[in-house]
Amino acid sequence: MHVKLILPSLQEAGSPDWRPIKYSLFPPLGLATLAAYLAPSDQIELVDQHVETLSTDDRPVLVIIQVYITSAKRAYHIADHYRAKGCYVCLGGLHVSSLPDEAALHADSIFLGPGEDTFPQFLVDFRKREPKKRYQSTLRTLATLPPIRRDLIKRHHYLVPNSIVVSRGCPYHCSFCYKDAFLSTDARFIPKKSRRL
Repeated sequence: MHVKLILPSLQEAGSPDWRPIKYSLFPPLGLATLAAYLAPSDQIELVDQHVETLSTDDRPVLVIIQVYITSAKRAYHIADHYRAKGCYVCLGGLHVSSLPDEAALHADSIFLGPGEDTFPQFLVDFRKREPKKRYQSTLRTLATLPPIRRDLIKRHHYLVPNSIVVSRGCPYHCSFCYKDAFLSTDARFIPKKSRRL
């Protein structure tokens, strides 16, 4: 099965006037982790549009896109393009967890919260041709993560290619941050009381 994992860039990142230093620090470990759940026989491509050109001339069986608020418009455009070609498109990430109904308009399946417990179940469902429209995470641990597929990361593009994930985000609950939607046990964004830093 041909699977394509995409981290869309900010619109500005494609401009020669843009300085992409911030976005070329670390590789997309979330997508590389999800890739570890795929079968060894799958043909997997991981594309970080911040540091490389995204070609959409192909027709993968499965397209997985990580969506941030800063790249949501571009992510939806890419998703719509692949869906029009008949590819099965999955969307996940902070923005999808914060606005699931919006994201669902551009995807065949959406993932709310971290995907480590839901993505393996999706793959079982997908191979049985019974994928659900929505997968909601309830697991909050890094203990069961498989080894990250670092072989898919184009190391020469990053300043810190050997980065690791050691926690599940910031412990604070600031009113202006939508990180709580990602780590919540339900899909709704419910701001918690702000804490001063």
